[in-house]
Amino acid sequence: MIFALDVGTRKIAGLIAVEEKGTIRIVDSELIEHKTRTMFDGQVHDVLGVAETVKEVKERLESRNEIELKEVAVALAGRFLKTQVGEAELDFSKVGHITREDVMKLEIEAVTKAQESVEEDFFCVGYSVVEYRLDGMWMKKLEGHRGGKAYVKVVSAFLPVHVVDSLMRVLETVGLTPVHVTLEPIAAMDLTVPEDLRYLNISLVDVGAGTSDIAISKEGTVVAYGMIPMAGDEITEAIGKKFLLDFQTAEHVKRTVFSEERVKVKNILDREIELNVREVSEAIKPVVDQITTEISTVVTELNGGAPSVVMVVGGGAKVPGFVESLARKLDLPLDRVSLKSVESTGLVEDLTGKVKGSEYITPVGIAYSAMRNRGSVFSQVFVNGVPVKLMGGVGRYSVMQVLIQAGYRFSSLVGGEMISFELNGKTLLRPKRRTSVKIFVNGEEANLSSRVKHGDRIDIQTEEEETPLRIKDLVKPVKVKLPDGGVEEVFPEIVKNGTPVPPDADVEEGDVVSFPEKIKISEIKSKISYGKTRIVVNGEEKWISLVNFDLLKGEVPLKDDEEVPLGEEIDLVEKGRKTLEEALEVPHITVSFNGELKKIPLKILHRIDEERVELKDFKPMVIDLLKDLKLDGLKDYELLKNGRRAMFTELLEDGDVIEFRIKK
Repeated sequence: MIFALDVGTRKIAGLIAVEEKGTIRIVDSELIEHKTRTMFDGQVHDVLGVAETVKEVKERLESRNEIELKEVAVALAGRFLKTQVGEAELDFSKVGHITREDVMKLEIEAVTKAQESVEEDFFCVGYSVVEYRLDGMWMKKLEGHRGGKAYVKVVSAFLPVHVVDSLMRVLETVGLTPVHVTLEPIAAMDLTVPEDLRYLNISLVDVGAGTSDIAISKEGTVVAYGMIPMAGDEITEAIGKKFLLDFQTAEHVKRTVFSEERVKVKNILDREIELNVREVSEAIKPVVDQITTEISTVVTELNGGAPSVVMVVGGGAKVPGFVESLARKLDLPLDRVSLKSVESTGLVEDLTGKVKGSEYITPVGIAYSAMRNRGSVFSQVFVNGVPVKLMGGVGRYSVMQVLIQAGYRFSSLVGGEMISFELNGKTLLRPKRRTSVKIFVNGEEANLSSRVKHGDRIDIQTEEEETPLRIKDLVKPVKVKLPDGGVEEVFPEIVKNGTPVPPDADVEEGDVVSFPEKIKISEIKSKISYGKTRIVVNGEEKWISLVNFDLLKGEVPLKDDEEVPLGEEIDLVEKGRKTLEEALEVPHITVSFNGELKKIPLKILHRIDEERVELKDFKPMVIDLLKDLKLDGLKDYELLKNGRRAMFTELLEDGDVIEFRIKK
């Protein structure tokens, strides 16, 4: 069974077909117009808009037939088409009888040679065989023969990558995998011009809504493809401009007036008008003349003159006068230019009763060429023994592209499982696990950039090891060079998901991490471990520094309120040692005693052993200032606190001024 999809400029046609004794049996069909103009000149402009219509076609067919459609055959219009001839020769003397796989390998080799002459940003979307030769003799087919050197000549069709990618993206969006992709005129030619007729000089012209695609056959093969970016839409636009109609209304007029003689519609001014065949025919005559002139010019150039016969297909050519105009432009008798219908091919059995007329040639042709596997460029390589089909980039696929198409995750090939997180307002993607990947192509060691071709075998060996991503892997520290030659790294305050965390904290999917870009010298000093020792104060463990030091940039000391950017390098220079009280930053008050400033601690330090100390609260009194004085036999004195008489037991406060005088 084949699910064929014709993604046209105006509408999308879907067919479910099966092959039976050389004919195509149409099991079901669905035709839906785009709700808006999502395609122009056969090219997808609105991926989601086109995908919506494709999805509707797919779901209707699935519902009626109680099946799930996963694979599809499609064709591309020839917008920006380029063609190139390619030749190849391979030695099959050691393979026995030539198989279909051997023929495919030979044909793909020829397409690869053709692609060498085309820009990098073009994909091959189809090809036709011009001739086969076996040991120098012309052969109609190679398969089944035994011989030595086999030769093939092909004409290949190329489209820009973005044209191909947009259609592939539509299919991906609706969950369809392309198993057959070709060019629309190749599909139409396969159905309307069988191989036995190709000894005649025939031009096939497929007039759709956006493009008119052309194929030329003679001397037994298809020799050229071409296109013009004009077709049925230009005819619709001519009607709209003449009678002031929106595009949808003009399209309705084009489809109905020629069968019903007259049609009533409203123009853009909301006025009802009645149009007849004569008026509409006169309105479209100039654009029909222009389109057929362009087609005849391309046909003549591709063919080297007028062909013997022109077969016209597609809904765009159904307007009266089109075939007659084309015959005049090519200087051919009218009976040599024919509007071809599906019914006239003799190859179609339609169980639906709906698949009729020239507009169904392309979708049925897609199904027919898919059944016969003709004209579709799919290279095949093997990944760990599993076949993988590659479309379009013949001979240009890298190992990486193949593995991605084979279902390997990008992250597993270039560093492991990837996580996304936010760092200072920027969203980043980083590997969470590291993967060791060994790649072999046809038994020889290769890498992700190595090129592969049809028939190559890729073997992948991977080993994963857990390597957590930590914040310190992402944040540059300030590097402090120590007197002993070592270097200490100082990180700023780091916040993860609103909570401060250490630099070695893990980074997980969705984390939000922030930190300042600069760090104060005072903060660096507080975080440096150099000269610090462990001590237990009142049962609580502390790390204190017993070293006085300066931080320098070059030879210039840095002040505590200065900032340095992360990643900076600075030097630490010792300036002596601290007392234990200084290191513990014991609080104190400063008072003036007889004109001399004195620091008095507010806690008393008692050392229990080398690692443990006790700090007890202390409330200094005036008498504590007099403990070093000899006061024996003292009878007369004057004691003032802040200028007033004081007692020995009065408590001292920061800034007090104490005066003590002995009277003689």
